[in-house]
Parts: sequence; C-alpha cells; structure tokens
Amino acid sequence: MEVKAHFSSIHRVIIGHLQQARSDITAAVAWFTDREIFDELCRKAQVGVQVSVALLGDNINQGPGALNFARLRHLGGQVIFLPAGSRTEPVMHHKFCVIDRRTVITGSYNWSLEARSNDENITVATEAPELACQFLDSFASLVARTGAGAPAEIDSNAVRRRLEMIRNLLLLGEQDDMVIQLRKLRPAAGPLKLERIITALDTGQFKAALEQIDAYLCHATALVVAGTADIPGLRFQLQILELRLEALSDEKAELERRLITFNRRHDDALGDEIRRLLEARADLARLRARRKQRQAQAVKEAADEAKAAAAEAEEAEEAYQEYFEQHEGLKSAAPLPRLDETAERDLKAFYRKACMLCHPDKVNEAFKEAAQRAFYELQDAYKSNDVTAVKEIYEALQSGGMLQTRSATLGEADALRAAIAELEHAVARLAAEFIALQNSAGVQWMEAAGATEAQWQAFFVQQRRQLEKEISSVEASISAEKEHAFHE
Repeated sequence: MEVKAHFSSIHRVIIGHLQQARSDITAAVAWFTDREIFDELCRKAQVGVQVSVALLGDNINQGPGALNFARLRHLGGQVIFLPAGSRTEPVMHHKFCVIDRRTVITGSYNWSLEARSNDENITVATEAPELACQFLDSFASLVARTGAGAPAEIDSNAVRRRLEMIRNLLLLGEQDDMVIQLRKLRPAAGPLKLERIITALDTGQFKAALEQIDAYLCHATALVVAGTADIPGLRFQLQILELRLEALSDEKAELERRLITFNRRHDDALGDEIRRLLEARADLARLRARRKQRQAQAVKEAADEAKAAAAEAEEAEEAYQEYFEQHEGLKSAAPLPRLDETAERDLKAFYRKACMLCHPDKVNEAFKEAAQRAFYELQDAYKSNDVTAVKEIYEALQSGGMLQTRSATLGEADALRAAIAELEHAVARLAAEFIALQNSAGVQWMEAAGATEAQWQAFFVQQRRQLEKEISSVEASISAEKEHAFHE
C-alpha cells in the first residue's frame, strides 16, 4: 500500500484518479457541487463504470443551482441522498471515494467549489484492497442504516430477532415455514455479512446454518449487553485518522528533508561567495560610518546621520558574523550524501514503513516513550539522507514487535472516542504545520530553484553570477570610500 497526502489542486488529484477507474467508483461526501468532478463521474458511467454516490439530502445538494444528479442516474449511476443527521449524531463521519476496490481517497475535502479555496487535505492510498474493502463495508452500512437502498426493517435488532425465529423453526423441523423469514432476511446479507448463513439455508445445510446462527447471535448479544455495538465503527474511524496522520507526517518529513538538503547544497555552492559579500558589505558600512563620524565632528547637524551609519555598520557586522559561523559549521559537518533515484526511492519507502510502526501519536500509552525515541532517531536519519540507518531502524522495529496501534488494541468505546478526539487534534495540528512550512520563505525559495538537484545546480550557477556582480560593486564602493578618506 502506498499512501500520500495532498494539500493543493485537490480536485485535480481526485479527477486524475477517477479517470483511471476501470470497473467501479463508490463515493460518500457531504456536499457535491464541483461540476468538473461530476462531469468526470458522468463520463465514467457512460462507458460502463459502476458509479455510486451517497451525499446529504439538503438544500445544497438538492436545491436551486444543484448539480443535475438525474443525469448521472440516467447514465446508470446510483445517487443516494441521506438525511442530514444532527450535530451530535452526524451521518457523515468521514468523506471518501473507493476506485476499482484498490484505491481509497479520504480526508477533509468535500466535492464542492467552496472546498477548493479552503485549507483542506486528502490522503490517497493506492494498491490497498483490504482498506478499500473496509470503506465499501462502511458505505454499505451507511446506506443501510439510513434506510436508503434497503428495506426500513433491516437493522441489527430486526436481523437478530428474525434469525432467532429461523433458528427455532429449524430446531422444530419446520423448515418450510422459514421461507418468508428468509426472504425478508436477504436484503441484509451484504451489509450485515450474512451470506454464509443464507447460503447454508438455501443449500439445505441446516446443521451448519444452526451453528453459524448461534455464533452470530452470541456475538450480537454480547455486543448489545456490553454496550459496544459501535466499537467496530469507532475502530475504523480511528484507523482512518491513523492513516491520515501517517501520510501527513510523511509529507512534512519529506519537505523538511528536501529543505535541509537544499540549504546544504546552497551553502556548498554559494557559501563562500555569500560570506565574501556579507564581509564586503560590513567593511563598506564601517567605512561609511567613519566618514559620517568625521563629518559629524565638523558639522553639528550631521550627528544623526553618523548614528544611523554606525547602527547600519553594526547590523552588517552581526549579519556577517552570524553567517560566517553558520557557514563554517556546515563546512566542518559530515557531507550530506547525494542520492540517486534508486536510493531516494528506498529512503522514502523504508522511512514510511518505519513511521507506520513507531509514530508516537498512534501507539498505546505504554509504548509512547519507546516510540518517541525511535521516532526521533528515525527523523534524524531521514533528514541526513542516511538510507542504511533508516533501513536498520525499520528492521529493528519490525522484529521488535513492541508497538501496537490504538485502533487495533483499544476495546472500550469511551477509550476509542477519546483516542479519536486526540488524533483529530494531532491531524489538524500536523496539517497546519505542513501548510506553514510549505508557505515559508525557505520553501518558496527552494521551489523557485526547481524540483531536482540538477535544477538546483543550474539555479546556483545563475545566483553565483549575480553574487559576483554584487561583490564587485561593493568592492568598487569600498575603493571609492578609501580614496575619499585619503583625500580628506
């Protein structure tokens, strides 16, 4: 499974994945007003792709100016309008799209025009059939729970009572009388996973059917008695948040690594020229400050200009000293390895696998301290382009078996809800940090230089020419200042 977070041009990312659909598209979104995405769904339905969309049946989706969903239905697509729910019991816990049962798109992005201008993000998981299956089950449950696409009497309590009736009829040997109950049970087969029971009844395997019904009733009753019927849904919700957290962490770490690499390459290529320029500026500022001081001694009104020149000289000297120390530190540091395409791919792959095992926001409290240590070590190795170290950390985590995600281990509904709230906060915080980093001056400068190290080097060549011109100009001004001082 490959996972990636997206923060910009999200509607184009979604359309790009929809265009690759070959068999089916299943989507659940609260609001759908983006005509470009809608047109792509219609094109796919027209060529035989099975399209199913569930959305809220409110004024945004069904009022004046809404998309023509009748067009999608006419092309063979399925459009299901769901009740809006309430603030405390929303129908849409998450927004998602499943393509060809292998690609999952999820996140905070509605398929609306307004969402294009919001600070939203999505996570795309490709080659993820197991995850896709879970989302498809969630879609089926969502549709069945709201009464759309299935008879209203189909719910967990009704199914349990109907199975009890079929069980009693089997025990009494009155198989002919269970036909009506079995017919009413069939619509719930998919959403509530009753296929094996119904197959056994249809084929006359009544002993196997009784065993499966007993197991189902035992499990269902235990859930009701324990008050944990919503635990699977809560675990799935937490699992989605863990997936989004991984994707956001990966994207942020990758951007930080690229920025560190760019800064090191920038210093290697231009550090000496920048140091020379800052030193020359500091020398020029000192000479000008001395001239202003001499003028102030001769002309009283020039005192303010002398003070300003002295402050400017001090600021230029501080800038030079700060850069000099930074530059010398980088020159004495271990060289940052240059990675070819294969090494770059391996570094990212091992990092993402290791991050899945030790992200401190995902694990149980008992493992947080160990996870934090491993995570910091992993971050350092990744930002140092150390493929070997990242691989070793991943292999150690994989063989250790000590870190377990909360979605897989928490058993109490309240504990799951608390973990969901905590992870929602962590996801929102991480997304905000990524956006701030993406909009920072350093990243903007790096992006202007190009996307690859080869492009960076071409950019540095241009920058060196400009620096050399500026150094020559400042040195000429220094010579002029010295000449002026000589003739005074």
